[in-house]
Amino acid sequence: MNKGILFSGLILFSFWLQAQNSKPYTEKYMMKHPVWIEMIKNPEVNYFEAKKAFELFWKGKDQPVEEEEILGKKHDQEKRKKGFVYRLFNQKEETARKYAFEHKRFKHWMMTVEPYVQPDGRILSKEEQLKIWEQEKKRKQIGR
Repeated sequence: MNKGILFSGLILFSFWLQAQNSKPYTEKYMMKHPVWIEMIKNPEVNYFEAKKAFELFWKGKDQPVEEEEILGKKHDQEKRKKGFVYRLFNQKEETARKYAFEHKRFKHWMMTVEPYVQPDGRILSKEEQLKIWEQEKKRKQIGR
């Protein structure tokens, strides 16, 4: 009898865990946790959901400084005086420092997949992208 109850409990617990994993993230959760890092690893992720998770996480936080802000024409005299090292190790920017690489990777991911985003947020698969590329290549060869 006890084994049956234990077995039933384990089954119910596994269903509960599965239900927890399949629920979409709440906005409150996305503000505290960088779920966007894992989202972009999923080829079936919805572009708009990943972007929303990214924006919610960084809302009210200092974002990492981009290289062009420091080295390029975009920086002002104040940033030039502070320099990269000061900005990178400033205690107020701990989150920016912690997620600097992932932030840059996300921005690159957005730029890379943006041409393939459908109106519903679906990103074309690699096979669909390759098909478009091949069609474009053929079209350019015919135009010569």
